[in-house]
Amino acid sequence: MKMIRWWGLIAFVIIVGLITAFNLIFLDSIIKRSLEKQASLLVGARVNIGDLSSRIFDLRVTIQNLEVTNPEQPMRNTVEAGTLSFDMAAGPLLKKKVVIEKMEVKDLAFNTARETSGALPDRLRKKLKTAKKPLDLSIPVRNRLEECVLPNFAAFSNLKKRSPKSLLENVHLQSSDFITGYRKKVLTTRKLWEKRLRELPSKESLENDLKSLQNLIDQRPDDITTLPAYLKKIATAKQRINSAKNSLAAAQRDFQTELGNLKTSLSRKKLEKLNDRDIKAVMAKLDIKVPSSEDLVCVLVGKKIAGKVNSAITWYRKINDLIPAGRAKGKKEKPRTVPRMKGVDVRFPVTRGYPDFLIEKTVFSARPDLQAEPGKLILSRLSGNLEGLTTQPVIYGMPTLFDLKGSLAGGKAEKITLSVTLDHRITPANDAINLTIVGLRVQPEHLAISDKSPLELTSAHLNINSNLRAIGEKLEGRVAMIIQNPKVTVGPEASILGNLFKNIETFDVIISIGGTLNQPSLTLSSSLTNTLGSRLQNVFRNKLKGLRTNLRKAIASRIDKDLKEAGRDTDSLEKLVLENLSERLNISDTILKATSGSFPFPFR
Repeated sequence: MKMIRWWGLIAFVIIVGLITAFNLIFLDSIIKRSLEKQASLLVGARVNIGDLSSRIFDLRVTIQNLEVTNPEQPMRNTVEAGTLSFDMAAGPLLKKKVVIEKMEVKDLAFNTARETSGALPDRLRKKLKTAKKPLDLSIPVRNRLEECVLPNFAAFSNLKKRSPKSLLENVHLQSSDFITGYRKKVLTTRKLWEKRLRELPSKESLENDLKSLQNLIDQRPDDITTLPAYLKKIATAKQRINSAKNSLAAAQRDFQTELGNLKTSLSRKKLEKLNDRDIKAVMAKLDIKVPSSEDLVCVLVGKKIAGKVNSAITWYRKINDLIPAGRAKGKKEKPRTVPRMKGVDVRFPVTRGYPDFLIEKTVFSARPDLQAEPGKLILSRLSGNLEGLTTQPVIYGMPTLFDLKGSLAGGKAEKITLSVTLDHRITPANDAINLTIVGLRVQPEHLAISDKSPLELTSAHLNINSNLRAIGEKLEGRVAMIIQNPKVTVGPEASILGNLFKNIETFDVIISIGGTLNQPSLTLSSSLTNTLGSRLQNVFRNKLKGLRTNLRKAIASRIDKDLKEAGRDTDSLEKLVLENLSERLNISDTILKATSGSFPFPFR
């Protein structure tokens, strides 16, 4: 009997050799491709791994040159790491659970440029549509500060080439409409008074009364017995004349009141107000808009801060999707009613053991000789820890804690401190994120005025203190920034603002965060707004002063003819009515004076 079956031994050696060779040649590349694909689907943009090596028996994996693309900017990386290595626990792995006992991260960098686009290829984009829909990065933000812009100032330079008369072409003037309406009102008033004059005692009727009364006086009876009847006729005639005089005097008072109201409505003050409205209408048509001081601060610094806040909220939402909160404290599931004799699966919640994925401990470090590059944020003197990052916080039973300390390479920032607490053991989740940056330098040699922004903060020292708290879906927090020794570069399209930012010293910018995860609300305030507000008024007052004066003259010239015609209409109406009434009143006065004292006793 043979003690060793050589053919079996040879087969075993061949199989082990093939497995070893497969691991050495193919396994690392398979793991690498799988990790890149799954991570890319998770992020929504390419995740690239420069190199991956694994030691199966040690359960250790090392990744070199990890790049995670920014989904909103495919030519930039959100984060880049020189080396990632992690040791996995063997026991949980046998139960298909990934527990990383220790992970090391070296040479972190943020906002780095890519040589090729990190946008997902079509085949992966199609897979994203069919799989669980990835997080939408375009959060619908109320008061969206990222979209603040300054008005187009080109209109100011174009004004110098145009005459005020040409600026008024095809402009509908309210003052012209008002004068036209005024003339119509005068015409209507004239027609009404012409009718009323016809209804009042006429000149002819008064003259006839005068003749009748004179005839009565001339026919004074000699017989005293007929005297009472005679006197009665005289009294009746005189009473009719008095009544006519009173109605004429009342009409005169009414007309003077109405005429006064008409003239008041065409006062200089009223026309000046209309003139101002016309100037505003011309300005609106010319698309001349004066920015607010809040707009200026937003374009200068607030827009960028808001964009980063929005991006941070987006990534926080991604983490939230991966780390679901547990059941609310004290909440119990309702028992399901099952018909008798019908079986039901009984599933007990898993509250012990290992989560499906867990990173127990991560340490961060950086090489002290790292050099800063334009647009690249590299942390030097880096240290920090990450504990308890898991997809099942209820099973793990402790919050996720993260702290990171360091400074930006090249002296760009003296100190950066980031601390995060994610407590998803119960609903609602209770999370807090705090970031402090001290002495961040904005350097002019690395920055040029942007084509998209007429204002650029090209030199300054910044101190930033930000905090964000999320309880369930509710957000609250703020970003407070102190800006020292600012230097602002003004682009040619905003040259009108050239002197606006001179001699500005330290100021602050505060962005308050509210709303919910699905609809954050960002509002901006700054100590600079008061200073800029007063300066803005002076700048645009001087720029627009000459234009307003010329426009006012042009508008006055355009309505001058109608205004004179309106004046003539008013004078004609006044002459027509007052002369007519005055003439009739004079006749009535003449009659009464002529009969006064002609009789030996007064008439009653």
